[in-house]
Amino acid sequence: MNNIAHVLASKKQAPMAWLPPTATVREALQLMADREIGAVLIMQGEALLGIFTERDYARKIVLKGLSSIDALLADVMTARLYVVGPNQLVEECMDIMTKARVRHLPVVEAGAVIGLVSIGDLVKTQLEEQRFHIEQLESYIAGNLA
Repeated sequence: MNNIAHVLASKKQAPMAWLPPTATVREALQLMADREIGAVLIMQGEALLGIFTERDYARKIVLKGLSSIDALLADVMTARLYVVGPNQLVEECMDIMTKARVRHLPVVEAGAVIGLVSIGDLVKTQLEEQRFHIEQLESYIAGNLA
């Protein structure tokens, strides 16, 4: 069974996407578009304050008629965070995401943010693990039939 440290190690090692709470929604959207990601962490120095996601944009900006140009992340970020540690299992994290109805989990170790995993990262890891087990079983069966 894979843990979150394995997921982080297998991801492309692009720098973590984060902005300060004083950044605008427009800046966050530009960063997300440039990196082709769906979420940006909101940090003040080393402190994790929240997350801003595409879902936040749709629900807190567009539907409320706010402007992306002057709305600050501090005013629209999701501050109630679910965080995980690097030793947590992928299955545990998928359960957290399902129950909390979130698509991104910051990864924290010893009080420091070390990464961010998405539901896509976890599904990819699960599929790779299943493929490995299927190949092992096929190999075992083929060896016993020969």
